[in-house]
Amino acid sequence: MYVRAFGVNRPDISRDRGGMLLDRVARGGVNAVIFDYRRMLYTHDTFQIGTLAGRVASRLPAGFPVAYVLARQHTGFVVTLMRTLTRKGIITEPFASHRPAIAWASEQVRIAQLAAGSYHESPVLHARSA
Repeated sequence: MYVRAFGVNRPDISRDRGGMLLDRVARGGVNAVIFDYRRMLYTHDTFQIGTLAGRVASRLPAGFPVAYVLARQHTGFVVTLMRTLTRKGIITEPFASHRPAIAWASEQVRIAQLAAGSYHESPVLHARSA
């Protein structure tokens, strides 16, 4: 799942939208999350960031991959999130652009599926003429 946050992101917005996102992950079918914060301005203090990270970490399974696409001004915010998630067994990685983040998340999902014995190569699509 690719989540692009933009505009001013206050703690109450993070709480509400984060809860909706975590509910969606809990329903199944989401194997990784990529947060793109490049166009986001946040107003969270350190305590609020830690609280947000704790909520996220408590609802994701260990080994779940979470990538962050960020600009320099988001470093403190994202490092706090990553430290908390990593302590809870969540796999995290920061990126400066979206393509490497997507590739990383895809690879983490593939590795997890191989380890679980549930990986099936997607069939090759062929063009057909009528």
